Amino acid sequence: MITTDHEDVPWRIQAAVYGVGLFSTSIFYVSAVIVPLYVYTMNPSPLLFGLMFSVPHVLPLVLSIHGGALMDRFGARQVMLACTTLGAVVPLLYPVASSIWALMVLQMLLGLSESMGWLGAQTMIGQYMHGRTVYAGRLSAIIRISQLAAPPMAGVAWDLAGPWGAFIMMSVWASGAVVCALWLPARPLGGAGSGDGPKLAMRGRDMLPKLSDYITAFQLLRSPAVVLIVLLGALMHVGNAVQGSFYVAWLTEMGITGTAIGLLSPAGAIGAALFSLLTTHLTRYIGGLWIVLLSLWAGMLLICATPLLGSYFLLQMAMFLRSGANGLAQPLIITLVLRGAGRANQGKAIGLRGTANRIASIIAPLAMGLIAEAAGLKAAFYIVGAAVSIAMVAIAVYLWRRPDIANAEEQ
Repeated sequence: MITTDHEDVPWRIQAAVYGVGLFSTSIFYVSAVIVPLYVYTMNPSPLLFGLMFSVPHVLPLVLSIHGGALMDRFGARQVMLACTTLGAVVPLLYPVASSIWALMVLQMLLGLSESMGWLGAQTMIGQYMHGRTVYAGRLSAIIRISQLAAPPMAGVAWDLAGPWGAFIMMSVWASGAVVCALWLPARPLGGAGSGDGPKLAMRGRDMLPKLSDYITAFQLLRSPAVVLIVLLGALMHVGNAVQGSFYVAWLTEMGITGTAIGLLSPAGAIGAALFSLLTTHLTRYIGGLWIVLLSLWAGMLLICATPLLGSYFLLQMAMFLRSGANGLAQPLIITLVLRGAGRANQGKAIGLRGTANRIASIIAPLAMGLIAEAAGLKAAFYIVGAAVSIAMVAIAVYLWRRPDIANAEEQ
C-alpha cells in the first residue's frame, strides 16, 4: 500500500516533478494544434488522417509497462532524461518530412516521448511524493499551464511563421522537461521498489523488456478496482484522441484559424485546473470511482457534441467544462492506480494504465476515420459518443451492484 506519511515534500522536488509533467504533457497540447494543421495540408483521406493519430500510440502500447518497470528498477529520473530529450529533438524533424509515411515515423517517436514523460511524472508522485492525492491534484492543476499557454503560442507561430516556427516552438517548450528532470535528486525519497532504493547504474541488457515485468503488471488486474480505473482511464483517452485529431479537422472546415483553435485551450486549462483542486474535497461525499465515472462521461459527451456547437463562444464553454471534467477525475485515476499497486510496482501499474490508454488512443481515431468515410464526419462524432456511453452505463451498473468498490474512501 502507499505510505500514509503526510510529511511535506520539499518544494524544490515538487517543482521539478510538476515541471516534468507540465512540459511533457505540453507535447500533446501543442501537437494537437499544429500536427493536424500540417497533415491537413497534404490532403490525406479520412482513413489516413485517422491513422496518423493512431500511430503515436504504437510504441507506448508496447513499451509502457517496460518503461514503468525501468522506473521501478532505476528510478523515474533516469528514464525521464532519455525520453524528454527525445521529445525536444523530434519536433525539429517534422518540417523536413515531406511524405505522410515519414510523418508517421516521427509521430511514433513523439508519442513515445510524450507518453513516457507523463507516465514518469505520475510515477514520481509515488516515488518522490508518497503517492498522496493532494500532490496528484496539484500536478493535475499545474500541467494545465501547458494547456493554457502552449497551444495559443503554437497557433500564433503557425499563422506567423508557418510549420518551421511552430515546430521550433514545440522543441523549445519540450526542452523544459529535460531541465526539470535534471533538478530531481538521483534517488527517490525513501527509495522505490526494493528496500535499498533503485539502482543507479543502467546496463545495456537492462533496456530489454522482461517477460516477468509484464506478468507482474497484468497480475495487478486481479483487483476489480484496478480493472475499473484502468478501463475508465482508457475511455478518457478516447475523448482525448477525438480532440487531438478530428476535432481540429472539424474546426478547420468551419473556417476557424490556427490561432483561434489554439485559443480554445486556455478555457480548457482554466476549467481543468479549477476542477482538479476540488477532487480531494469531493471524495468526502462520494466514492472515488463514481467521481471518475461521472466526470469522464460528461467530458466525453461534450467533445462528441462538437457538431452541435455552432458558435465560437459555445466551443469555448464546452472546452472549459470538458477539460474541467477530466481534471476532476485525473488525480483520482493516478492515486487509485498507485494505491492498488504497492510501492514495488508503481511504475508497472502506471505503465499498465498507459498500455490501456494507448489501445484506446489507437482504436479511436482509426474507428472514427472508418465511420467518417462511411457515414460522414458529423455522424462519426455522435456514433463514438453513443458507443462510449454504452460502456459507461455498463460500468455504472456494476458499481451500483458493488458499493464496496464504488465507495472506497481515500486514504
